[in-house]
Amino acid sequence: MNDIMINQLQEKYQLSLMWLLSAVAILGVFPFAVMRYLERNFTAAIIDIVLVIGLLVLVAYAHQSKNIRLVSAILAVFINAGVVAIVIANGMDSFLWVYPVFASTFILVKPIEAFGINLAAGICLLTLSDIFSTISLSSYVVTILMLSLSTFVYTSHSEKQFKLLETLNTVDALTGALNRRALSSDIKSVISTSQRDNTRPLLALLDLDHFKSVNDQYGHAAGDQVLQHFVALIKSNIRQHDQLYRFGGEEFVLLIHQIHDQHHAFINNLRSAINKDLKTPDGKEITVSIGVALWTPVTTEDAWLKRADKALYLAKAQGRDRAIFSESHEQHHTADPASLL
Repeated sequence: MNDIMINQLQEKYQLSLMWLLSAVAILGVFPFAVMRYLERNFTAAIIDIVLVIGLLVLVAYAHQSKNIRLVSAILAVFINAGVVAIVIANGMDSFLWVYPVFASTFILVKPIEAFGINLAAGICLLTLSDIFSTISLSSYVVTILMLSLSTFVYTSHSEKQFKLLETLNTVDALTGALNRRALSSDIKSVISTSQRDNTRPLLALLDLDHFKSVNDQYGHAAGDQVLQHFVALIKSNIRQHDQLYRFGGEEFVLLIHQIHDQHHAFINNLRSAINKDLKTPDGKEITVSIGVALWTPVTTEDAWLKRADKALYLAKAQGRDRAIFSESHEQHHTADPASLL
């Protein structure tokens, strides 16, 4: 889910860049289209107009369809094909457009993809245009390579920095679990998927029993180690696409994708693993209370969390060290944890 959130943020960022790039390109290209039309250079004028209209149509489609990744790739190929066409048609008068277009390609697609598109466009210019009777071939090759490599390094670094920043914004620094910011986004995504695919994901609130006494007796450093071990235990006992979030203090939220009719056994096994391996520094058992809620159609984010929270409250009220399912807690008032599952 964290990857989904990061991808969504990247797509929004990418769309804003596409709008900015298209605005700059249109402001830069359209005057040349008019000028070339007035000079009766109709071929170059038509290419410029096609570029302007194509940019507008593609970016508008990206905004409407939200298919940012595909449109960005098409746009990158489109502007490179356009600059090759205009250089072939207009010769040296349009050659300098190669440099801003090649640099812009790295804004639209991944660095390695942009480098490949630039390389293909550069080879097309080399083989199809006659400008190298005027300019030095070696200068062209060196400057284009330097531009592409420099932009490749910069955008690769920026991409890594962006992912690092998003990770810092969505991951709890102490435990490595995701945080509440990520939870809010991911719950919305899960609900949307469930409504579309008619699935039944599970939301569980987990609270370490009497955790304050661990901090009081062994110190906060020991308590931090317990939280870290708790998160590691859960991650090792859930599936790759399930996600754990730190909700606050010693309370955590677990988002579990559809597991059909096995959700009771899944939670029971998870609680058993925690009870078996989570210990205080002197080896005493640390237990966990769990409130669980299956998603039901038309359930909102807040309502889903409240159902799980109510089930967690009942688990604590009935003696802790147990799991309560919101849809069946009325049938499970026994104090035996195993019978609750």
